Amino acid sequence: MNTLSIAEQMLYSTVKLTALQGGVVASTGTGFFFRFANDGERTIPAIITNNHVVNGSDAIIAICHLSDANKPSGKYITCNIILDKDRVIPHPDPDIDLCAVLIGDLLNQTLAANTPIFFVSLSASLIPTESEWQNFDAIEDVTMIGCPNGISDEINNLPISRKGITASSLTKNYNGKREFMVDMACFPGSSGSPVFVYDRDGYRDRQTNNYMMGVSRLKLVGVLYAGPLITNTGAIVLGQAPKIHVAAMMHLGNVIKSSEITVLEEIIKAKHPN
Repeated sequence: MNTLSIAEQMLYSTVKLTALQGGVVASTGTGFFFRFANDGERTIPAIITNNHVVNGSDAIIAICHLSDANKPSGKYITCNIILDKDRVIPHPDPDIDLCAVLIGDLLNQTLAANTPIFFVSLSASLIPTESEWQNFDAIEDVTMIGCPNGISDEINNLPISRKGITASSLTKNYNGKREFMVDMACFPGSSGSPVFVYDRDGYRDRQTNNYMMGVSRLKLVGVLYAGPLITNTGAIVLGQAPKIHVAAMMHLGNVIKSSEITVLEEIIKAKHPN
């Protein structure tokens, strides 16, 4: 198999999560693999998702690709991840629906069992710098990778990609919160999906006002956590987990800015020093 393209790497960075309560399926969501740096040479692997995807659950199931010489083998393994308090690292701000699920022990177990798993880890290098945040345009194309309503390519064990635009400016904090909105169909199950600015064939550099012909750009700009719904009475509510009322999607999504992932990194560094 040839080296994975950037788009293929985006797919293999994301995984469907099935939350369990007492062994019974409670909900589905999306997570993505991320490697946190600590102060030493090693990194700390985790799955990033929303708090509400794992809250109230005692385990999550992730079906992972088996590795064949550092490539996806076409075979899969079901990983049952117990959610104890030392594994789940929530964002310290309770209003930011974000957490990291540490998986270092899971990776060690799969290696010891000679069933290593294949995935692509995202890292802080993909998070925009402060200068890059300020130089995004008011409207940018965005790509989201996830499992809307639990839908995925089950035969090939791959998530669904969706395309849209920013509905609020990346340079601003929407309504004063560290988030932005996207114009994209966002359904339960997409919670925890990574949102990228991915320009495959070129983009305009606003700092120099030059068009970077043939130069690709990939930036992890956020994590979807909710979307506004309009109820049958006309009220607009913020939908996260499924609600027991009749409501229609508004083709919009609320996305936590990826810079909040660095807050999790500082907590993880303190808990897991070199």
